[in-house]
Amino acid sequence: MKNCPLCNPKNENIIYKDSFLRVILVDEIPGFIRIITQKHIKEFSDLSDEEAIKITLLIKKIEKIMIETLNPDKINIASLGNMVPHLHFHLIPRYKNDPYWPGATFCDKKREFNYPNIDLKTLIQRIKDIF
Repeated sequence: MKNCPLCNPKNENIIYKDSFLRVILVDEIPGFIRIITQKHIKEFSDLSDEEAIKITLLIKKIEKIMIETLNPDKINIASLGNMVPHLHFHLIPRYKNDPYWPGATFCDKKREFNYPNIDLKTLIQRIKDIF
């Protein structure tokens, strides 16, 4: 799609990319990972069964790595697509005193917060090791 920002990305921090998907590190929140399908599809049900299994297992593996590496209080996994109707998943480490807790990260900030020292280098390498 010509106007889709996920079909035409700019300045992504790509951790992994193949013909089916790409995994990127998002700067908005330390440790925030996004998984994006390479082809422009709108809904999870547009995936083949094999693709759905592949992406679901990848989300599970990355979530486990995030828990072990970042020690968050919670991992939020979301796929909204209301603003950008291109299938993608957000994996967001959450901390009880982060700026948005207990709300979603797209809500207004409730407080300032200094994120703990997050070892992004280890997180990225462990995700790369999946592939």
